[in-house]
Amino acid sequence: MADSGGSSEPSRMRYDVWRCPECGHEHPKNNPPCDRCGAMRLERVEVTEDDFESELETPSFLDLVAENPLPVVAAALVLSVAAVAVLAGSGVFVLSDPFGLGYRYGAVDAIEPNDDGTFTAGEFRAAVAEDYRVETVRYSGRQLELVYETDATSNEAFTGEVATVAELYARYAASGGEAERLRIVATSDGNRVGRLTVESSWGREFASGDISREAYLSRIAETAGR
Repeated sequence: MADSGGSSEPSRMRYDVWRCPECGHEHPKNNPPCDRCGAMRLERVEVTEDDFESELETPSFLDLVAENPLPVVAAALVLSVAAVAVLAGSGVFVLSDPFGLGYRYGAVDAIEPNDDGTFTAGEFRAAVAEDYRVETVRYSGRQLELVYETDATSNEAFTGEVATVAELYARYAASGGEAERLRIVATSDGNRVGRLTVESSWGREFASGDISREAYLSRIAETAGR
């Protein structure tokens, strides 16, 4: 009769497989050649539960970092840049040229124009706001975007609004403004009703007298809806 006070270890699952020493492929029988690499010798190997447990263990985050440092660091950098760009785009702050490529992101606050010889994006916003209800002015890469609510009830009136904005932007471009272009977005009752683009090079040409006001506005009109 067995000793009732004793304890015995539970039986652990184990079985034999035939493993190819060349490629590691396992076979249920000793039947060379290896069906993966063609090797003519197979070795008998005992497989236990411990082998399964080691294979099923999930590596920790630190293990992954240690084994794949470059991909992990690159992924973290991409996520960080994306988060900063989202915050800047929502107006939390201005992100100024983070990659040295002339890109900026973020909302522009209005600044009262002065006579210091420059006309900044903030002064541009304040000047536009003297005549129109500005919803936002923000950097988006290499361009400025102006969103304002139009009061125009005719094409002629809308053209007059665009002309005012374009002339102010020409002043910004001529004074060394960093943006390459201005995207004008006009809204009415929350709906977008017009979209035009002003290239900074056009603004500088107009400011220097190289092109007429009519030619300047004609170029802008051709970008409608783009």
